Parts: sequence; structure tokens; C-alpha cells
Amino acid sequence: MKRIWFLFVLPTLLLGQNQIIIDGNFDDWNTVPVAVTDPADDAHDTDGYESGKQPAYRAYSDVDILEVKFTNDEANLYGYIKATGEIGRTSSDTLGHAKSGRYYFIFTIDVDDNDTTGYPLREGGYYPDSRGYDMNMEVEFYNGGYNTGHYINHEFLSEQQMQTQGIQDLANGIIQFAPGTYDYYTQWVTFEDSSYVLVEDRGPVLHGIVTIAVSEDGHEAEIKAPMWGFLRTPEGMPVIATGKEIVVSASLEASGELSEEAAKLGYTPGSKSVWGSDTAEPFRYYIAPNPVSVAEQSTNELPGIKGIELHQNYPNPFNPSTKIAFTLPSAEYVDLFVINLLGEKVVQLYQGDLMAGKHIFTWQAQTQSGLALPTGNYYVVLNAGIFQLTRPMVLLR
Repeated sequence: MKRIWFLFVLPTLLLGQNQIIIDGNFDDWNTVPVAVTDPADDAHDTDGYESGKQPAYRAYSDVDILEVKFTNDEANLYGYIKATGEIGRTSSDTLGHAKSGRYYFIFTIDVDDNDTTGYPLREGGYYPDSRGYDMNMEVEFYNGGYNTGHYINHEFLSEQQMQTQGIQDLANGIIQFAPGTYDYYTQWVTFEDSSYVLVEDRGPVLHGIVTIAVSEDGHEAEIKAPMWGFLRTPEGMPVIATGKEIVVSASLEASGELSEEAAKLGYTPGSKSVWGSDTAEPFRYYIAPNPVSVAEQSTNELPGIKGIELHQNYPNPFNPSTKIAFTLPSAEYVDLFVINLLGEKVVQLYQGDLMAGKHIFTWQAQTQSGLALPTGNYYVVLNAGIFQLTRPMVLLR
């Protein structure tokens, strides 16, 4: 395949602070909060469904999502999915199967927080339905192994529009948010040198800047997508950048030749496609400009703190209020306050003596004078005795 170069100069990317390494070892995800959980045994077919209804149940543990996490550093988006079965498992002709299976690990994103652009999930057979999804960061497994890690743009209503405007926009490295449909999209693999290749499903194996790792047992997988690979607006602004708020939907989907549903129907393993899918509830995500690193978060749990605990606020992200809780093993003088990313104190929550035990404060995302604070990253700081503890909080208006 011929590589094509984008017609813009890529910026120098700074190393971020979230220390997620795509290596199949998931300890670095322990401090990342769960974005959404999903019930077990709720995989379904991909045949489509009418508005207000839902698709038929399908026995398919490999696409059965249990948990989704999402985070970022200054240069990349990271996604994590835990499943009941084996992520990426497909039938393969090298194993004597009649069909070469497909499997998709998908994070689809409403980039502009606008339901009128992009496409509704129902058009792709995904459930539950929601609207406005513009772009994907995605990996395809095919014929028993990794195939491509790619980006997808959904802003087209016809084949002609995709083949003319879509291909030209991609050559110029731009995305124009517009109403789209599931059936028409551009899909490309980007390389470190900023070149790209248009790809289709079941194409040749291409390793680009989107990377994935799967756990040894197949139940967990993690993906990294550099932000610059999402391209730019016609005005030259990055489509994905720190400081933006997006809506994210995670899905697993596969052709199912090795699924429990295929076995239930009596098919010879690897002989017939029995498509199945599972989509978790969408969630809003704020791309933090200065995300708290794993190392910084772990200092709150060092053994010298002698039982003083500052718990993660709940809910987080939040709007308009959140609960902040901490536990004292003995009576202490306490100083509890909130700062912004610049280290400026925005509100004093409490200052004074407190007895031993658990204490809970509710914060309405306001300054000391009662002014509402804007969307952003904040930190709650607890000074108790000789110790200082912090926790990150995300306010989404």
C-alpha cells in the first residue's frame, strides 16, 4: 500500500505524566478510576434494532464488557476494557478453520459534544444507543492475530461525499464535523513520521501509532492513541487536545465463529459467523491538561501516614456537587481546602480540630464567596498533623 503524507507540520509532543505503558501489565491502571461498569452476560446480536427497542441476546463471552477505564497524558488518550472472555480471539485458517474471524476493540468519541454531527450508535447495531459520535480509536484483530490500529472519521452521508470530500480532507490532515452515518467513513493507520495509509477491514497487517496490549489470559486490554492522530480542524486547531471535554463510548464486537452462540447453534468451530457485540454506557471525559501521575497518587498511601486517609471524592467527575471524605485515627487539627491547577486556593472547606473517625464534606464547586467554578481539574488538600494528602477532582459543567 502507498503511504501518503499529511500536508501539515506536526507539533513536538511533550511527555505526559500518567505513566500508562502499553505492555499487557495492568498494575499502572490501578490508580485510574473506573469510568463505567457493565453487567455480565449482556452481549447481543448486531443485526440492528428499532428505536425504543433492543437487540436480541447473544451468548458470547469474548465481547462481554465488565469494566471500562479511560485516561490521558499530555500527548495520548488511553483506554482499558475488562471482559468476561478473551479479547481479540478470532478463528484462523492457520488452525484449520473454514473462516478467518474478525474482532474489534473500539472507543468511539463524540469529539465536539454535539449530537447533530457524527452518527448514532444504533445504526451500527450497538446498544445502548446514543448520538453524535464523530471519531474512533480502534483496533482490528483478524485471522487469529493483530491486524491494524486505526482512526475512523464519521462525517459523511453518502459514498460520493466520503470518496471526494473525505479523502481530500484526510490528505489535508483535517476533520470537518458534520452529520454522518455509520455506513460511510474514512479509516486510516498513521505512522510516526506523520504518513498514513487508508485501510479497510481485513486488510494487511499495519503497525501504526495506535497500539494495544492484551493480558495473558485475554480478559484485559489497553490501547493508546496519540492525540495528533485525530488530525485538525479546518482552522488548524487540534481535534483532540488537553482542556477539551468529550463523550466516550466503549464497545467490543466480533464475528463470533468461536462464540458460545455458534456452539449453541451446532456450528463447527470456525465455520460460520455469529456476530455479537457489547457496548458500555457512554461517559463524559475531561482531557486534563496536567493529569496527576501514578507516582503522585501513590504518595497518598505511603505507610508513614499512620492511618490518616483522604478518600477519592465521589462522584468524580462531578457536577454540581461532590462529597469529600477522610478518616482520622485520632483527634487532629485539620486544614481542608481546594486548589486549582495553578496551586491557587479556591475555597477553604474546614479549618479546626476534629475527633477521630470518618468525616464527610460536600462541596458545591463554588469559591469561598459562592461563585460557581468553571469546568476543570482541581485538587482537594488535607493537612492533618504533620502530613499533607491530595486527591485530584474533575468538575464537568
